[in-house]
Order: sequence, then C-alpha cells, then structure tokens
Amino acid sequence: MGDAEPKDPFAELLQKGSQAVQQRQPDAAIPLLEQAVQLQPNSFDAHFWLGAAYALAQRWEDAARHLEHARSLNPQVPAVWFNLGVVYWRMQRLGEAIDCFEATLQLDPNHQGAKQALATIVKPKVDTELTPL
Repeated sequence: MGDAEPKDPFAELLQKGSQAVQQRQPDAAIPLLEQAVQLQPNSFDAHFWLGAAYALAQRWEDAARHLEHARSLNPQVPAVWFNLGVVYWRMQRLGEAIDCFEATLQLDPNHQGAKQALATIVKPKVDTELTPL
C-alpha cells in the first residue's frame, strides 16, 4: 500500500481511536472505535481498544463485553487478559479477575501489573478466609 492510495476508513478510525485511548480521552475514542467495530466486527484491535476506552470511561459492562470479544478473537495476547482482569476487579467479579491475571502470567510470566494485582487481590482474600484456632 502506497501513500497515494485512498486511506482505509477502518484503519483511520482505529488509529485515531487508539491514540485517544492512549491520551486518556475516552469520550473522543468511543465513537471512533464503535464505528471501527461496525466496519470490522471481527477485528481484535477494534474490540480491544473499544474495551479499553469503555474502561477509561468506567463503563464496566461495555468494557467487559468488548474485551471478552477481543479475547475470543485472539486469546494469546496478555494485555487483553490483563485489561479484562482489571475490569472484572472493578465489577467485584474477583474470581474471574484472578483467572484473568493468572492467564496473563501464563502468557507473560514477567507481567508486573498482573503480579501486583494478584498480590493485592489474593492476600486480603486469604487473610479474610483464615479461621482462628
């Protein structure tokens, strides 16, 4: 593809939307990425970035739905598991969050965010489940 060819509308929406997410501007990102998903409903990247945008906007159900879809399209990406874990954590779905953080570490054993998240979730859970003698 040369620069002389017309721009791909999907690629342009995805680029602008993902940049807005990285700049922490979910209100700008969401409409662009929703259009990208409509153009290519089976795009991992479109669902991944839209899920991230919804998470920034604290729209947890929408974030979970798109990240789950992205995970089903490409389950080998540690970031999708980690982001989904964070969303589940925010939704108080701790068992699912733990599963996601563990899956993140299976794919990327050095993922610091997943290690910290598990340490934060599992330690208090263990402390509260201990029974005194």
